[in-house]
Amino acid sequence: MPLDGGNLGMGKRLFMKSKFIGYTLPILLFSIIWGAVEFLVPVRFSEASIDVTLVSVLFAISSALSVLLDIPSGRLSDRIGRGRLITYSMIISALALALLYFFSSFYAFLFASILIGISYGLNWSPLLAFVADRTNSENHGRTFGDFFVLGALGEAIAPLLIVLLVVHTDIAFPFLILALVSLCCAFIFVKLTPHTKWERKIQKDETEKFFSYRSSIALIRKSTRTNLFLLALGFFVSFFWESVWFTQPLIGFYEHTLLDSALIVAAFSLPTILFSRFFGKLIDRGGEKKVFFSSMTAVVVFFTFFYVSQAVMARVIFIFLAAIGVLGVWLVLDVLATKTNTKEERGAFFGILETVRDISYTVTPLFIGFTYTIIGLDGIFVVNSVIAVLLFLGGIGAFKILEKTRCESRV
Repeated sequence: MPLDGGNLGMGKRLFMKSKFIGYTLPILLFSIIWGAVEFLVPVRFSEASIDVTLVSVLFAISSALSVLLDIPSGRLSDRIGRGRLITYSMIISALALALLYFFSSFYAFLFASILIGISYGLNWSPLLAFVADRTNSENHGRTFGDFFVLGALGEAIAPLLIVLLVVHTDIAFPFLILALVSLCCAFIFVKLTPHTKWERKIQKDETEKFFSYRSSIALIRKSTRTNLFLLALGFFVSFFWESVWFTQPLIGFYEHTLLDSALIVAAFSLPTILFSRFFGKLIDRGGEKKVFFSSMTAVVVFFTFFYVSQAVMARVIFIFLAAIGVLGVWLVLDVLATKTNTKEERGAFFGILETVRDISYTVTPLFIGFTYTIIGLDGIFVVNSVIAVLLFLGGIGAFKILEKTRCESRV
């Protein structure tokens, strides 16, 4: 029987709803899970009387595994399909989170950390490729912009949701909920997302070329001082970001102010949701130099104010303003990386840049864990402010070199 207009309208609405459930909802839930894990895992380890130094080692193991799996998982998703690998990763995630609920021994936490690292490593590259597969030449930027807004939204609300659960239950219980959410994500993905894959087999020489690090090393060797500055900038901005996410839950646990820490972390993630598009337009209109130096000034000033402030609301406001500066620096970094590398070299350079960022995420917890007895958990923000001043000074030299190179290219 032919469908009438009303049935067609209903069918379209149902299709749009299924598309939302199949794509948008899982990505939002992924972000909530990872945001909750980053916030709650250090607290769970500390509650089990594990020393901060060992907590940092467990975090570093997890991060290192995800770094090692970034490239292979992306390549594997080309062969067996994005959705299938993402589904596997969420099942592994559910197992890791269940371990954190049912067990409290160091070795259980070690195994859970390994599984979390594997899960994240199997998830991130295929998820980016999954988003890219659903774009076209007219909506690349908009689609990825929406993706990163969803990610930041999940990271912002996760700590607040977790604290509400902890207040009414205990620190372990949220991991059971998160394990169930991971299984739900896997189910949604496997049911509502087609598992597409390439039929063409990857030739051996292509695989060897892909996994070869020779081209990356060669690119680093011939990099200009501007590119080397960009790599340093990427490392230390990631250091800023991870230092907040790693230290605040521990500070909240030891000082019995977990809700305050959740508010601080949420405020730190909020600018990505609110100001990404605005900063993009600002860079296009005002140039990278103005945005970089104003953003770095905000990072130096407001991180310092955050450190010396005592009132919770003042700290929330200052970390929010500092995060706006961090966002501006992130965007300038990506724009400059695009402009200072040829089209043929951009992919390789961004790969190097992403690896540098991931290494920073691995190193930061180790640095904090082995220095907290000297400077304290809160003292890391003094280190951040010092690094920001050095990057500010380094930026002066980098932009002078960049302007000189542009002038020479015009002649």
